[in-house]
Amino acid sequence: MMFGALASAALAASATGSAVSDAQFQNAVLGVHNRERAAVSSPPLRWSADLARDAARWADWLAAAGMLQHDGANRSEGENLWMGTRGAYRVEEMVAGWANEKALLRRLRSWQDNYHRVGHYTQMIWSGTTAVGCALSKGRSFEVLVCRYDPPGNVWNQSPYRARAVVASGR
Repeated sequence: MMFGALASAALAASATGSAVSDAQFQNAVLGVHNRERAAVSSPPLRWSADLARDAARWADWLAAAGMLQHDGANRSEGENLWMGTRGAYRVEEMVAGWANEKALLRRLRSWQDNYHRVGHYTQMIWSGTTAVGCALSKGRSFEVLVCRYDPPGNVWNQSPYRARAVVASGR
């Protein structure tokens, strides 16, 4: 089966030199995420090697298949996907693409009003999310970035922002 061979080759390549374990890659991903989170008072994320491994498996599959779609078997982790021309973007630019969705979010009453266009950003800043792990995989002419989040954000009828504490006035 040709796809199986491609997937195996992609997995082997990522296992030997993947950005999953690269400190610069991790710092770039966390840097963009945590700047965006700080701007809306969400606590910083920590890097998860387990999430990065899950992300690598899916990124490798997508790169081998030459497509971009969410992992239908993933039921427990949040997920952001990015695809672009191979070698044309820095990791910070890839992640910043999701962050740029905040401009549209500001014009919406709720993130749910257009979640397909702002859901990457809301997952990034979701206040209850504590960990992220990402992987970058290369296809013939494109790259795929997959980030996984725990716990997942974008929970329907909830806000991505930290609940503000209400101080009793004593009356």
